[in-house]
Amino acid sequence: MTTSSSIMILTSDAGSGHRSAAAAIEQQVRGFAKTIVVNPAHHPLASRTLERAERFYLQMVNRSPEQYAFAHGLTDAPGLDLFLEYSLAGTIRRSLASLVATHQPSVVVSVYPLLTRIISRTFKPWQLPKLMTVVTDLGNVHRAWFNVHDDCVAVPSIIVRDKAIKCGIDVQRVVHTGLPINPSFGYARATQAVLRRQLGWDESLPTLLLLSGGAGIGPVVEMARALDAATTNHQLVIVAGRNQALAQALRAHHWQHLTHIYDFVALPDLVHASDVVASKAGGLTVSECMAAGKPMLFYGEAPGQEEGNRTYAIHAGAGLHASDADQFVTYATMLLTRRAMRESMGLAARHLGIPDAAVAVAHEVHRLYNQAPIVAQRSLWTRTTWR
Repeated sequence: MTTSSSIMILTSDAGSGHRSAAAAIEQQVRGFAKTIVVNPAHHPLASRTLERAERFYLQMVNRSPEQYAFAHGLTDAPGLDLFLEYSLAGTIRRSLASLVATHQPSVVVSVYPLLTRIISRTFKPWQLPKLMTVVTDLGNVHRAWFNVHDDCVAVPSIIVRDKAIKCGIDVQRVVHTGLPINPSFGYARATQAVLRRQLGWDESLPTLLLLSGGAGIGPVVEMARALDAATTNHQLVIVAGRNQALAQALRAHHWQHLTHIYDFVALPDLVHASDVVASKAGGLTVSECMAAGKPMLFYGEAPGQEEGNRTYAIHAGAGLHASDADQFVTYATMLLTRRAMRESMGLAARHLGIPDAAVAVAHEVHRLYNQAPIVAQRSLWTRTTWR
């Protein structure tokens, strides 16, 4: 029995960025087609090892970043990326095949690497839906993102566009859309003063928003306490995400400066109401801050792809990188006390920002959707060898 969804968006929960990108795309495409967002790692036919690997990813980048950086660099070479593909295919191929056969999508959009590769190796060419990959990092992306069988590859930057072509993607299939985010980051619903009043913040104090990703990882407590010990007059806003232990530790601290602590919460209003955003260098977060025109202070990243995001922003003059708590306080103090510096960096950020990137991605999905015939029934093609 089929459910006949027309567009399937494949995502992952290895970090919150992929899920956020998928949601931004889904919001734009659901107006013209039935849409489903699914994480194939959570499908009943997927190996439970893969679901555990999502959690292991967060632990590894937080506790052993140098090992992750080594693996990222080692496999980002022609041929070696196949090792990742074969490893992932062994755990997820059956679930992907089942999802495509059951939902019969006209278009499959992936916001995670390798998934369209595995689909294109599982079905005969005439059985395939249109395939599209949306890359969710801005600079040093892994070649595993690129599948020569994709009908479209949506990239967030010219740097990624150039790598896609270098990895063999037909230039006519590469589209520079920007990274899909919630458009609200580009368009504040009220003035900063009004937003602060509604949020219960002080309207006059320079404000730093400290983010830690949806999972609430990184040296957040260390950075927050170091800044709280500084004499600069400011208010601090901290988002702990889904990390309840982090939220508890933050709320147990006696803060000298006015401090507001949130759990997992919608971010557009908080970003627009702040003067500076301090965060790890996730692709979604960097893109959201650029769309909002906010100067960024980076205090950590997952080596590899997130290092590329940080470099991308810093080279454009939109961010600073603190290697330790002392440097974090120095840079935060500079940004909180120097309005002209904030404005200059904010303009640089806005120049890079593409708040309507999700709309551009949806335009490409719509184009593929109109090209793809709706097939009444697709039979699964099982094969024992890889193309």
